[in-house]
Amino acid sequence: MRQEGTHIDFYASEAACRLAASPKAQRLTRFALSHWWRPVGSGVMPKKEVGFLVNYLFDGQKGREILERIDRRVDRLPGQRDLHLLQRAVANLAATSRRRDRFVSSIP
Repeated sequence: MRQEGTHIDFYASEAACRLAASPKAQRLTRFALSHWWRPVGSGVMPKKEVGFLVNYLFDGQKGREILERIDRRVDRLPGQRDLHLLQRAVANLAATSRRRDRFVSSIP
């Protein structure tokens, strides 16, 4: 876990430096994240499994806190303020899953 944390810190600092140096990169990154980014596996896993995973990882107060913590890290990057990337993705996945079965009750 420590090594993974080091990798995350490296990529986050690289992203911050590169985005800070280029308003064009900020706009392109924001567009790409807003339109094309999805949580890993959500495009290939069955919707029912994605719903279960969303519920397991992010249900309840602790789950919301985790989502917010991850989003704050992305939102701090230059040009990415207020994306709320993961919260929006989880809400969309949960809404899609709820149409078939009830999975996540605490995601707004």
